Formats: sequence, structure tokens, C-alpha cells
Amino acid sequence: MLPLSRGLIFLVLLLGAGTSFAQTLSEAQKIKSQADAFEDKSAQAIDDGNLDQASDLMFQAVQLDPTPLRYMNYGSILFGNGVSTFKEDDQVKGIAILKQAEVQLQKAIEGFNTSKDQTYLSQCYFLLGEMYLNAFNDKVKAKEYYTKSAELSDYSGAKEALSKLSS
Repeated sequence: MLPLSRGLIFLVLLLGAGTSFAQTLSEAQKIKSQADAFEDKSAQAIDDGNLDQASDLMFQAVQLDPTPLRYMNYGSILFGNGVSTFKEDDQVKGIAILKQAEVQLQKAIEGFNTSKDQTYLSQCYFLLGEMYLNAFNDKVKAKEYYTKSAELSDYSGAKEALSKLSS
């Protein structure tokens, strides 16, 4: 048996690592595609008026591929579900759902890039302001979130909310 040169051994090891990396990349793409499919189904469930199903599907998407945008979308769905439940006179359950939305929106905020994702950050802060004003009855915290939202983008909703709080 002939001894293998160091160069050949290195090449074999490198090729093996490259194949492993390609398989890992392919697996990551597959997972992202699955998460995208859950997110698409979630959007369809919203269109169909089924917020509980939309929430469940988006939860699965976030579990597979936890990106800031997915956290924001999940938080937004929970926000809508919480508001709907709150308005249907189940305020305790509505607040519990809104607290879940808050957690997801905070995760999104932590993950977004403050210099590139101002619009998304503004949306997260606006939703948090809405929660704190209308469900949690905390005007100080609501004003803080609306201010952050207004500073990040030119969203009129945040500015109008601040104006109402100031008067």
C-alpha cells in the first residue's frame, strides 16, 4: 500500500468538508422553504378569517426559521387575534394573547438592524404602542413606543397617536 501525500490527504478532507457544507446549505434552504410555506398558509388563513389557524401556522414558520421579519409577522398576527378576542368581551384572554404578541415583537426588534430596518422597527413599536394604550392602559409606555415609531419612519399613525396623547 502506497502512503498518501499530505496534499492529497488535505484535498480529500477539503472535498469532504465541502460536500458536508453543501448538504448543510441545502438542508437550510429546505427548512427556509418549509417555513415560507407555513407563512404563506398563514397569510391565506388570515384572508379566510381564521386568525387562530394563522397564528398556529406562523408559529410553525418561526420555529423552523426564526428571523426578525417572521417574529414581526407572528407578533402582528397575535396582535390581531388579541384585539379581536379583547373586543369580543374576553379581555383576560385578549390581554394574554397580546402579551404573547409583545414577546414576538420584542424578538423582532432585537433582531432587526437599526440602520437598515427602520420601517419594520417602526411598525413593531407602533403595535406595541397600540397595545399599551388600548389594552394595557399604560399611556406612558404607549407614548414611549409611539415616539420610537415616529422617530424611525414617517408613519402618520404614530404621529396621530402621539398628538392624541399630548392633548
